[in-house]
Amino acid sequence: MLDLLNHMVLGAADGMDGLIKTGTSILKWAQRLGLIGAAIAFCIGGYYLMLGGDRGRGRSIGWFIGGAVGLVIVMGAYGLASGIDSNIKFGG
Repeated sequence: MLDLLNHMVLGAADGMDGLIKTGTSILKWAQRLGLIGAAIAFCIGGYYLMLGGDRGRGRSIGWFIGGAVGLVIVMGAYGLASGIDSNIKFGG
């Protein structure tokens, strides 16, 4: 009976490791996508700044701020997740 319980606990720990690895790979993928999205937002903001005419500066500020905030959120998510993973351990 104890052997069966021990096997079930180890199986749950393996499942948690798989879940953590899946979450880490999703965050890395999201970081790449966020970096590309921020680069596109900065390019659009630069386009509005240079060629937007009288209202170009106002339009470009929104793109620049949006790209920067999105980049900070996506890049900070991995640091937050790794900090939580190092401080909280599931199982034995």
